[in-house]
Amino acid sequence: MQRIDFEETIALLRSADPMTYEDGYHSLTGHVDEVLEWLIDLEEKECNEQMKAKLVELIGESTRPQAITLLKSELSSPYYEVRMWAYGSLCYSESYECNKLAEEFKRDNPNEEFL
Repeated sequence: MQRIDFEETIALLRSADPMTYEDGYHSLTGHVDEVLEWLIDLEEKECNEQMKAKLVELIGESTRPQAITLLKSELSSPYYEVRMWAYGSLCYSESYECNKLAEEFKRDNPNEEFL
């Protein structure tokens, strides 16, 4: 995926229209590893809670070390939805390392509402 295509797809993700958002989301799901660095960079700079959560959800499609590192760090996000997507991505991953991180989070944070 070229950078211009990535930027256009991110614009779809920012849409308030659910169908437009879904188009953007599904356009990226098959390319997450390919654009992972761009997604992580964008997520780290993002200030909007909902957009951060959408980006974390997408990044959670990857089991690359940099994705796991980001998901682990977002477990301590001040934003509920971001923590929820980070945990869910780790929990439902096919990676043993991710599953272990999710188990540790659940054990250490028993009062988290989404557990």
